[in-house]
Amino acid sequence: MSTTKPIIRRILAASLSAVIGFGVSGIGQAQLTPKASAATALETKVTLGVNLRVGPSSSTGVIRMISTGEMVHVVGQANSYWLHVFDKYGNSGYISADDKYTNYGGPSVSAPSSSRGAQVVNIAKSYQGRVHYSFGVRNTSKLIFDCSSFTEFVFAQVGVDLKWGTSAQKNAGSYVGKGSLRAGDLVFFDTKGSNNGVINHVGIYMGNGQMIHNTPSKNGIAINSISSGYWSQHYVTARRIL
Repeated sequence: MSTTKPIIRRILAASLSAVIGFGVSGIGQAQLTPKASAATALETKVTLGVNLRVGPSSSTGVIRMISTGEMVHVVGQANSYWLHVFDKYGNSGYISADDKYTNYGGPSVSAPSSSRGAQVVNIAKSYQGRVHYSFGVRNTSKLIFDCSSFTEFVFAQVGVDLKWGTSAQKNAGSYVGKGSLRAGDLVFFDTKGSNNGVINHVGIYMGNGQMIHNTPSKNGIAINSISSGYWSQHYVTARRIL
């Protein structure tokens, strides 16, 4: 019996395995090192090497070390201790707000509510492609949240302490009508069957009739209209936190 065909089969199998293995490796790498959009201007200088972290805490993962002399774009001051920045590669993350690390002299978390609302929206947007959805989970180190633990996580970065859960968040702040929404307001929905007003989902209003939210339908961050379509039909109420 000829040995040519078995040899050819082994060569083809090895080649196919290499291709499949490469594809899986590439996908895995893309998921582990997501990038936010690069900042349009890098206006702040790093004056001492500092870790760029996933979240505003020294217990969160390190994305990379930003070297002395590098420039970053500061989105805003998350709290007294952390700055939310984009680096030169377009990575979104957090660095220490201690003035020994940068020459940043911008506004603090005491900025006007409208500015803080825009900051909340920008922070939420920076997690597109990075956050995954899992009901009943709040894992800040792996960026796995449900809808309300994500809003809690985002608002904490501007110094606002929200409780986890739509049952608590629907009573936070003050009521605001749908026609008076502004960026940073929390918007609430009833997604089970017909809309009878039982709240089970929350998002952050962005302006122009859109919200940003962590949703199981995308397994992550999505931007949707609340002026028309599904979310308009399931809208219940809104609260102003800032």
